[in-house]
Order: sequence, then structure tokens, then C-alpha cells
Amino acid sequence: MKSYREMIADCEREVNRLHATLWETVEHRDKPPNQREQWHRAADAFRNHQSPIDDLIDQCLEFGLEHDNDLRHFAFAYIDNDPYFFRSGYILESLLQRVKKLSLTELEKESIRQTILKRVETRALRNFRHLCRLIPRIEDDQFRYELRSRAKSKDPQMRRRAEFALSYLR
Repeated sequence: MKSYREMIADCEREVNRLHATLWETVEHRDKPPNQREQWHRAADAFRNHQSPIDDLIDQCLEFGLEHDNDLRHFAFAYIDNDPYFFRSGYILESLLQRVKKLSLTELEKESIRQTILKRVETRALRNFRHLCRLIPRIEDDQFRYELRSRAKSKDPQMRRRAEFALSYLR
């Protein structure tokens, strides 16, 4: 059986492939029927895609993470992977809402710290704010040091993201 990390990575690749195929064929939607069929197939494949993680996400959102270690492991694997595919950010935001209610282990705190640092270094998407709201619950001396060092970066975007994250420190 695949690990949660592998399942999430597979889902990310497949959804991104289906999404790219859809956009490659969108120009055919206003063409004659024989050409439009390619777009219809791509749209149907994208719309009807079912991933093994879909059920896990639904269960996390419906039942929460407090009483099911398996769902909790999945949620933190999702946070660790920080996947980027169509609607992945909304899923992360919803999972973070559930994570807010938990007493976090040191390993879970480290998972969130590493995701925040990765986002500071690479990209701050809409849900970056949701990640940063957890900073008061996960911060430690090393994390503060890491954020402060990134706030001195020569890269203005990284500096801006680090300063934003620093604003959430206690």
C-alpha cells in the first residue's frame, strides 16, 4: 500500500496533468464537432477524476482529526507535501482549521514550521496567512532564528514573506 505522501504526490501529478490537458484543448471547444470532442474528453476526465485522497480529505473535514490518528497522519502528510494543484489551497486551509483545534506533538509542530519556511523561501499563496496564524503555537528559538535570517535575504520577495511571518510571533 502506498504511503500518504506518495498518494498525495500522485494526486498532485494527475490533477496537474488533467488540468494541463484541459487547457491545451480549450481552444477546440468552439471548433467543429470533430475537433470539439477532444476538449469534451479532457473536460470530462478532469471533472470526473477521483483520487484515493478525496475520501480521506472528506473524512478529515467531516469527522475532524482529534480522535482518528490515521486521519491526523494524513492531514500532516498533506501539510508536509504542501501540494500545488487545482483547489489544493482550499483543502489546506480547511485542514489547517482542523489542526488549530489540536494539541500538537513536537513532530507536528516541526512539520508546520518546515512548511512555513518553505513557503517563505518559495511562494506565499493565499493560504500562507492561515499557516502563519499557527506560528504562536509552534514557534521556538530555532524557528525565530530561521525567520529572522530569511528576513535579511537579498531577495525582496523572501524578505517580505519572512517579515510577514515574523509579525505573527508572540
